[in-house]
Amino acid sequence: MKAAPAAAPGPIARICGAGRFVSLYRNRPIGSETIRAEAGPSGRLRVRAETEIAVNRFALRQIVVAGFTDGFRPEWCTVEATVNSRRIGLDLDVGPDRAVVRYRSADQDRSTQCDLPHPPLLLVDNCFVSHALAALAAARQPQAASEFLSLPACEELSVTRPGALKVLLGGREFAPPALSLHLTPDLDEHVWLRGDWIERLLIPQTQMRIEWVQSSTLPGGPS
Repeated sequence: MKAAPAAAPGPIARICGAGRFVSLYRNRPIGSETIRAEAGPSGRLRVRAETEIAVNRFALRQIVVAGFTDGFRPEWCTVEATVNSRRIGLDLDVGPDRAVVRYRSADQDRSTQCDLPHPPLLLVDNCFVSHALAALAAARQPQAASEFLSLPACEELSVTRPGALKVLLGGREFAPPALSLHLTPDLDEHVWLRGDWIERLLIPQTQMRIEWVQSSTLPGGPS
């Protein structure tokens, strides 16, 4: 079966600069993510995401910089985050057949590596653009390809597309998603598309909903 048409990195880079992701917990805004992206030669894409989330006693400030090859395949990634008062970091290098992950914090510095038996998807926790590009990468694969490898977790995941059932969250009913990423056996991330980009990410088990908001609809945006 044929894959979905590939989204070009140039238009994606322009879309990233025209809005932001807004995160909601139980329908209440708890943070946002702004993105800068640059398209390079041979279908490459470089993105920088700055994320801030605050809910209950959890506060996160995170900067993720990542590079992708053609088809949004991850090539490398760095993460610098402050969770409450704790600083942590991560470096990821992705080769043709193997990925190397280095974790950094005040009390540890360790590396791990994993083979790539399936196409890799970059799914950094609380980095919404990484999840958006992972969904686009999965969507452009042939329908028969449903097994992927999540990085930096180095865990296998499956993808269902398109979704057949409506999704309920916070008293709202959403139309069937374009695809669903089964992050773990007990954790699903549903994805809705708007043209070549992501309209919404939704994880019912965590009561999280991520909406893409155009700059023209943001306070102070162009009219």
